[in-house]
Amino acid sequence: MKIDRYDLALVNATCGETTRPMLQCLHFTKGRVEAADGFMLVVRDLDLQEDEDKPEALINFKMIKKIKPERRQEIFLAITDSKATVNYRKETGEPAEYEPSISFATYKDGKLFPDTDQLWTTAEKKTQIAVGVGLLKKLLAIMPNEGILRIGITEPTAPIEFVCSNMGRPIRGMLMPMFVDWGEHSWHGKVEENKKGDGRK
Repeated sequence: MKIDRYDLALVNATCGETTRPMLQCLHFTKGRVEAADGFMLVVRDLDLQEDEDKPEALINFKMIKKIKPERRQEIFLAITDSKATVNYRKETGEPAEYEPSISFATYKDGKLFPDTDQLWTTAEKKTQIAVGVGLLKKLLAIMPNEGILRIGITEPTAPIEFVCSNMGRPIRGMLMPMFVDWGEHSWHGKVEENKKGDGRK
């Protein structure tokens, strides 16, 4: 399967605790990759070819961090029974000689990872508010790591109020929501298709 820097960035959602080793891994299952730390869950569809099998494996985040994406090259990850192999290729399809392939062991018992299908709700969401990723990053950059960000949402057209608690002088403010036609996004139809394929209504 082909992976990119956004797939690799999912390691930021894995758990750093040593008491829960299964959450220190990226979980490859059902044609997607998942990462969780007990407080948040991130899921992304894998870039699989039509005839490519959907891998079932857990890969430790320390192994994923060894993969170094570079410009003008593509990264391919192959997962077998107990091993994952990374190959680098140039955009032309030729092997990148300066980046030799690497291999590492995987965990095969996917039961170690929580069943995330039970976490998704099929209920129709009455309120959806869009916030620009760049704006959200800028907001988080001014917050202390030990703080707790409280976000208040009233209605789609109203400002999103926030306050960072656990501080002597709290940081307060508001964000203006963006207007987004969700139906125009390429992933929108795929999400609906996946829900039907999983037997959800």
